[in-house]
Amino acid sequence: MTGRPTGAPATGGTARAARDAANARAVARLTGARPVLETVALAGDVVPGMTGRTILVSGPPMPWREYEGGQRRAVIGAALHEGLARDEAEAEKLLADGTITVRPSHDHATVGSLTGVCTASMPVVVVRDEASGRRAFCRMNEGADRASLTFGVWDDGVGARLRHVTDVVSPALAEVLRHLGGLPLTPLIRRALAMGDDLHSRHKAAGALFRAAVLDAVLDLSRGGVTERHRALAAYLRSAEYLFLHLVMAAAKAAADSASGIVGSTLVTAMNLNEKWFGLRVSGLGDRWFTAPLPPVSTLRGRLYDGRTTDDLAYVGGESLITETVGLGGMAAAAAMPLQDHSAGTPPEMLRLTERMYRITLAEHPEYRIPALAYRGVPCGIDVLRVAGTGIVPAIHLGATLRDGGHAGAVLFHPPLEPFRQAAALLSAQPPHTPTTPV
Repeated sequence: MTGRPTGAPATGGTARAARDAANARAVARLTGARPVLETVALAGDVVPGMTGRTILVSGPPMPWREYEGGQRRAVIGAALHEGLARDEAEAEKLLADGTITVRPSHDHATVGSLTGVCTASMPVVVVRDEASGRRAFCRMNEGADRASLTFGVWDDGVGARLRHVTDVVSPALAEVLRHLGGLPLTPLIRRALAMGDDLHSRHKAAGALFRAAVLDAVLDLSRGGVTERHRALAAYLRSAEYLFLHLVMAAAKAAADSASGIVGSTLVTAMNLNEKWFGLRVSGLGDRWFTAPLPPVSTLRGRLYDGRTTDDLAYVGGESLITETVGLGGMAAAAAMPLQDHSAGTPPEMLRLTERMYRITLAEHPEYRIPALAYRGVPCGIDVLRVAGTGIVPAIHLGATLRDGGHAGAVLFHPPLEPFRQAAALLSAQPPHTPTTPV
């Protein structure tokens, strides 16, 4: 197995041997991924199965009639931005009758931050795992403003920022990436962990490292003079605090997809949420979602902006939880002491939080390491059997969103235990090497 095992409980006999072999394969793929940021391109040109009338969203599948709040507002705004409807009433009608289709991002090799909305004309980062050849995608970050489609807001200002990112910033970044021949992400992630990032709620170090690499390339490209598009790219990189999160999400998605579909494996390959449901997928159970209702927002803890409380919050979805599947985010809380007021609360609690995660994971990542734990690899490869057996759920660092839309801060999220138990029960009931048909 790649990485150091973290003490699997005995399950007995042939079934255990088969499961251990399956998990060893899954972990090797997960930890052996070598993500490279290839380019930025329009979703309609690169995302598998994307059409001009498709809107991708975060979370397990849900009928349109059940969407409400920020995620529903974002989908309607995306339809208007794409020119699929003249006004909100027409957008509602076309979404209700299926003329405009709402699809889960994960079914299209894509992940989305919070609401996760993405349409054909929106730019996405393209990350390729050199080890498996898989590509994954995440929509470009909208910039610094707390009001965005990501946070469940739609207005003229949001539309203008989307157009700026599409028409100016993304082509400039794509030019830089062509000049570089792609940008390997593993070295940046490894260094950022050593500089206090968790790569989910905090990526200040990663953002600075990425910005330096891009601006060095801009200098090479601008020997005849810095162009306006390069100035616009530099300004965007200064302000787009969450850009690197989108790169990490696509990198984690490519790695997790490479570890999916291994018969008998109990490794979690996806976690996400829409406005109402938390969902997860497991390698040995294919594309099936195991879901449960989200816990009340009153259970969230962390730091909120402007004196807000959990009474002001609402779930709007999210797939940045994909970072936890590779051992980042809340799993690596001990690497990110600056987040103590967002997460477990104190440095000792941050250390204990990560140490608990080793009890529910299959390995330690050989590249992503935590200085405060003597450079121990982050706990990665969440095992549904261990979660179900211990009752310990993955620690997740999550962005907080206001009920009326907008960014509200960051919180520690504890997913419901039931989906892990459902998946564990199904896997435990299967004979060794019996394929499961996704439903």
